[in-house]
Amino acid sequence: MVKRKHAEFLAAFKEVFVYQARKKIGLSDDLSTMEKYVRPLLIPVYIILLCFFTQNHYDIPLVLLMLAGCAWLSVIAMDSIRMIYHCRCTLAESSRGFREVEEFTFREKVLTYLIPAVVLTGIFAGGMFLITFFRTGELNVHVFIGMASIPVVLMYYLWMDCHPKLKRNMLHGTRAK
Repeated sequence: MVKRKHAEFLAAFKEVFVYQARKKIGLSDDLSTMEKYVRPLLIPVYIILLCFFTQNHYDIPLVLLMLAGCAWLSVIAMDSIRMIYHCRCTLAESSRGFREVEEFTFREKVLTYLIPAVVLTGIFAGGMFLITFFRTGELNVHVFIGMASIPVVLMYYLWMDCHPKLKRNMLHGTRAK
């Protein structure tokens, strides 16, 4: 029973990982024509802007760019974990013992969303902190703390109905089959 649960989780993780990778490079079937052309450019343009702002010591645009990157990664992490649990429920031979994220208690939702979002955001924030320190020699601890707090802010934003479109996309988003 335990091996089957692990196998179903790994299969769901693989499916969601491949979907997210295809989405990032514009190959997902659920993207509009414009998104299919724009998405592959986002990461290279982001990296170029990051290097440009860091090289030229443009503090405010650099901070805004880093915060946008952290928010983007937090949303991806939260959406991916929801998709993994959904996929795991559909892959299970019997639905006994499996629940959708929407059926979780508040504490389970916090742990389910917060752990992957904090890990992914922490890696990104730590990397940006180190890059900024090595390039400029400045310790921007307030920026690091701001970036590391983004998952908590997004969860609050999501659950307090502050932005209906974000909530709809995160909790009831569609995934290409």
